[in-house]
Amino acid sequence: MEPAATTTATTERTGSERARRRPNRTGAATREALVTAARANLVQEGFSRTSARSVAARAGCSQASLFYHFDGVPDLLLAVLDEVSDRRMAAYREPLLSARTPRQLARLGRTIAAEDVRSGDLRVLVELVAGAPTGPGLKAGVAERIDRWEELVSQVAERFIPRPLRTALRPPVVAHAVVAGFLGLELLRDLREDGTGTEDVLTDLEQVSRTAIAITGGAR
Repeated sequence: MEPAATTTATTERTGSERARRRPNRTGAATREALVTAARANLVQEGFSRTSARSVAARAGCSQASLFYHFDGVPDLLLAVLDEVSDRRMAAYREPLLSARTPRQLARLGRTIAAEDVRSGDLRVLVELVAGAPTGPGLKAGVAERIDRWEELVSQVAERFIPRPLRTALRPPVVAHAVVAGFLGLELLRDLREDGTGTEDVLTDLEQVSRTAIAITGGAR
């Protein structure tokens, strides 16, 4: 049997080695590392494999640190969604509200979709929307954050839908359909062998707009 003193020394050495391997961060840096790790885990592993253990391991900190900075995994995932949403809103709000023609809007939508797919931002949203109904405390939080995007898209739609048509084609309903379309197309991408997604549909819509302009001689 191993002597108690040797066992204690080994345990202490292992603990100190573990502590040395963990980055020495401030509280703010640890919080940021956890958000970054949770985002990466959602993109690479999906919602079902994103846990306190997997995120803490990826961030290089303890699970206790996660629960110190966040009320739990749902709270952390909402922080991830806030980071993604705030960054995207800052980048896209002004260009969307500045678009003057349907063709410009379709081109901008394609650019946004391609960038969101490339960066993984759209995957974060898709994973959280798909997992929210099963995650305690997530459903209302995710819905609230999606509402911000529907409000923005509604403002854009209001600029393009003629006033006489707005009773039949209400901007908030159009906005809901557009946001649902973005999410749905990304969900279906995983089922399609050709990988067709949102940006491909928007490319076709831009082509339709270009054809309509050529036929009618309208503004570009």
